[in-house]
Amino acid sequence: MLGGQELRAEAERLAGDIAPDLPAAAVIGFVRVWAELFGLVSFEVFGHFHRVVEEREAFFVHAVEGMAAVAGVLGE
Repeated sequence: MLGGQELRAEAERLAGDIAPDLPAAAVIGFVRVWAELFGLVSFEVFGHFHRVVEEREAFFVHAVEGMAAVAGVLGE
């Protein structure tokens, strides 16, 4: 399970609340991806990548591919 044993109860609670037909590990993975995507977009919108990541498009693609793998929508 993603996050190990310490997140098992949280993942099961969350899955029961928002997506009872999905495995708990998938739901916690989707929440992780949502938070990461929100952070990426916020950093871009508010200029926090300035002088940190100059190749932002390549960085964004790389990050989104990683998130897609976590969410299980991109094969290896």
